[in-house]
Amino acid sequence: MRIVAARLLARTVPLMSSPVVVPSAPGADAGGRRLVIWPVEGRLYGFDFGAGGEELPPTAEFVLGGSARDTWGAVVAPDGGCVVRSSQAAVECVGADGVERWRLGFEAPTHESVGWLDCAFSTDGAQVWVYRPDAMLGRGEGGDRWLVLDAEDGRVLAEAPLPTVGQGARQMMHPDGRHVLLDVGEGQDGVQLFRGALVGERLEVHEYPWDDRCLIDVSPDGREFMTVGHGTDDAVFHAFPDGEELCSFGLERFVPEDADQDEDADDVEDDDDVEEEQERIALGWSGGYLNEETAVITLTGESGDVEWTRHQVVDLASGAILGELPGEPRLLGDGTWVAMDDQGRLSHWGLR
Repeated sequence: MRIVAARLLARTVPLMSSPVVVPSAPGADAGGRRLVIWPVEGRLYGFDFGAGGEELPPTAEFVLGGSARDTWGAVVAPDGGCVVRSSQAAVECVGADGVERWRLGFEAPTHESVGWLDCAFSTDGAQVWVYRPDAMLGRGEGGDRWLVLDAEDGRVLAEAPLPTVGQGARQMMHPDGRHVLLDVGEGQDGVQLFRGALVGERLEVHEYPWDDRCLIDVSPDGREFMTVGHGTDDAVFHAFPDGEELCSFGLERFVPEDADQDEDADDVEDDDDVEEEQERIALGWSGGYLNEETAVITLTGESGDVEWTRHQVVDLASGAILGELPGEPRLLGDGTWVAMDDQGRLSHWGLR
């Protein structure tokens, strides 16, 4: 089956790097809006797309300031009213007017090391969740820490220790507005996955029993989540919250038939060439849910000196591979996605 896409709208914007999709807060209008954020040259631009395809003015523009060394990351509130940026030294909130609202400073690292903080707004914008890579930065005597801040003033509402020595992390808000999934990468030691919830004044943390599953996405209805193996050899879809495996797609499902090694072949040298080509194909740590029924699994590889990326659409109920999405899609979860071409033309796409 061939995937056919239809452009819903397009606009020309400055050339930008990787976009981030901020999910709508609970109770948002039926259009299922998504605030799509693109960073470029120390600024964040926000575009608000509705499911109907109408074009709206830019929702937000933030000047981050500081150097790339000082500011590891920035996240925009669901309503586009402020941005929270983080460094190894602090987390701070800046309004759309450029005025700092609050700042939470941390003790200085004892040595220079890779240690990337991660910040994320709750779906209603009331809290900011912060992952601190304290172990890698030599802060304290334990592992890392997970904090929940009040988005209004930066107060620490709750925090919990983590048994990790992470180089960085990724947090993902669950659509229920209560739970958060946290993926902590430990380099060659693998990755740890946690589920957290703010219960009163306590941060409750559940650790999943894996050290090799990288978090990719949560389904729009919140009933599932997707991971890709740290070894990039399979994609697994899990039930939320317990993590039970519902279905999986191994790398072998996507390897072309003509790349299979023929054990009965007479030409041993050709078999070796095929095996080398197979080793260059992997599942990427990207993709996610196109909607509740279908997902996108990313393949990466090399053909000679040319690197390529393919985005395969799969049906989760039947396990069928439906086709391929063009370009570099950023999924919105409602059956549509956004992508930008080499000329800086941002388009909103949907299946036709």
